Amino acid sequence: MKVLLWCWDSRMTWDDEPDRIQLNMAASDTNFSYPKRPESFEIGFRRLIDYCEKNGIWGIVIWGFLREAHGGVQVARDLCKYAKDKGVAIIPGVGLCSYGGYYYEGEHMFNLDMYLKTYPERASRANEERGGREVRQVLDPSLPLNQQWWRDGLEWMLENFEIAGINYEMGDFIVNPSEGARAARSTLGVDTDENILDIIVATQALMDRAYQLMPEGAFINALYRGYHQIKNIQDLAYVKCMHPKTVWEYTLTGMVREKDFDAASQALPEHRQYGYLHWFNASTKTMDKDYTADIARVFPVAYALGFEFIGTYGELSGSTAVADRNYCAQVTWSRPL
Repeated sequence: MKVLLWCWDSRMTWDDEPDRIQLNMAASDTNFSYPKRPESFEIGFRRLIDYCEKNGIWGIVIWGFLREAHGGVQVARDLCKYAKDKGVAIIPGVGLCSYGGYYYEGEHMFNLDMYLKTYPERASRANEERGGREVRQVLDPSLPLNQQWWRDGLEWMLENFEIAGINYEMGDFIVNPSEGARAARSTLGVDTDENILDIIVATQALMDRAYQLMPEGAFINALYRGYHQIKNIQDLAYVKCMHPKTVWEYTLTGMVREKDFDAASQALPEHRQYGYLHWFNASTKTMDKDYTADIARVFPVAYALGFEFIGTYGELSGSTAVADRNYCAQVTWSRPL
């Protein structure tokens, strides 16, 4: 398996301002501000890239990849070139219906807030899947103009940055109640969670275009669920709707606590999978926990289940003994026994 470390720029401690970080989780409808000096972004991520090169870590997911607060396009472009020269993959995080779009924060055509200011008629609302709060100022995944904006942003990003793919997410399990979205979900003929249906509606054409432009890429759809949380998981109908190279991101944190996880009894038909673990991170209050025993238990089972990518957060500097153990253990146990 390829070890892929997941990071928010606002929680990175690899720079010279390790104490100036956000301590909470990001939210889809609230700006996740950057609390550091502009230069800390490049300093911190270059150190992480060097660490990945040294220790055999395949790549890094970066949320907050593009911000005016730390240099915007030019700094991100330079960082990607640095990573490519070191053999480390960079995968930006991109929000589809929320979380800033391609350009997380700043006045740019591929920033979601700017898009909605320019085209307020394209704004929509959504509801959390199982009731709960309403989320406003999001995009309707069924609107052709929104789908075109996502494809345009994809093309712009691949043209301007030496990246290995993109980590897409819908945003906090939201479901769009518009007439168009309801019709689009129904047309799919797939019996699964409505939020996953909205992901399909949003990314069917997008993934086709992504793999047309970069056949070797890793373009990821984040489900933020484990197998046990997906309706009719064994059918994999949502996978069959999409380009076959689409990578599906499963959150393993709860799944690995299931009684039958160690027996690998929930193996699914082959498809590209990324296992994401909410381990070792400020927002989960696990900054000092040694996960090596958990990694030794979980990673071989994930390998048996066919995961291609796996990893924890990578925001905490590897300069401490516990961090170094946690990261190196992932590389060690990502290989077949």
